[in-house]
Amino acid sequence: MILLHSKQIVYAFSIILIIIVAYNFGYYNAEIKYAFHTISTASRIQISPSVVVLSTAAPILKPEQTNAEVIAEPSTIKSSKQKPTVVHLAVVLSLSKQTSHIAEFYLLYESWRFLHNFSPLSQQIVVDLIVFCEQPSCHQLPSACIPLSYKKKVDMIATCFHEILDEKIVQKWNDYLYMTSIEFMLTKEYRKATADYDWILRVDQDAILSPGLLIGLARKHPRKLYPMQFGGIGHGITFTKNRLRNIAKKLGYNHAGIHDLCSTWLVNPKDSVKIANLTTIIGRHILKNEFGAHVPGIESLPAIGEWPKWWRGVTSLY
Repeated sequence: MILLHSKQIVYAFSIILIIIVAYNFGYYNAEIKYAFHTISTASRIQISPSVVVLSTAAPILKPEQTNAEVIAEPSTIKSSKQKPTVVHLAVVLSLSKQTSHIAEFYLLYESWRFLHNFSPLSQQIVVDLIVFCEQPSCHQLPSACIPLSYKKKVDMIATCFHEILDEKIVQKWNDYLYMTSIEFMLTKEYRKATADYDWILRVDQDAILSPGLLIGLARKHPRKLYPMQFGGIGHGITFTKNRLRNIAKKLGYNHAGIHDLCSTWLVNPKDSVKIANLTTIIGRHILKNEFGAHVPGIESLPAIGEWPKWWRGVTSLY
């Protein structure tokens, strides 16, 4: 037992000795292979004409250069302080309390969110969504739609806002509720909230927004962007067009000869208010005076008119 114990001690010392020798050998070789280079603080940097200098970054050396000096030179790149132009657009609409209209709005809302995926255009064209909602539909909007009173100025982050539609507007047009989708643009809340936008896109709740909107507003679309643009849909015949011209003449307006406009407007904020005001004034006249068996020229038509000849249901488009 004593002999065995002595052998174990010998083996242990032998292993320790081998480790010490191996360590010293490796350290010695490392000193030879990677010799230290002392840096003199007194040495100075000299400019060599044979070095290609780019900027304050490390210079690129020519292939034949092995001991070229490091050169530092101020950058010649000038920073641009000019910010890219950002266009601010507000998509505006009114929303009734009808369940089907609220469901349609959610499709519009998701198409608006989809626009945010198209970077960098979605950073150059910032599109907000502003909803004037008839109660109780305001409580059924997405939680991301915040009160319009929170908006102080246009922001770089696209935001959904909502404002309660004044009940007086609903009562005023209770015989033709489609006009509430125009009248809200005459409120002081609307005028204040939209004054700082570049464009207003007025739509109905069943509209769908396309990324082509960003391309057009960035003026990268082959079609020219005009100061006023409107959607178009056929809603009349020759009889309709002639009748509208006669009504315009009777009211003292010059008819531009443009027909079949639909409810989508792309205009500036001030023009949106002017168009809304004109639409409600002429619309009220048509509803009150241009339908019924007592009206010359349409005596044979029903009280609400007849599609597509002359129909009460599209008065706001007339």
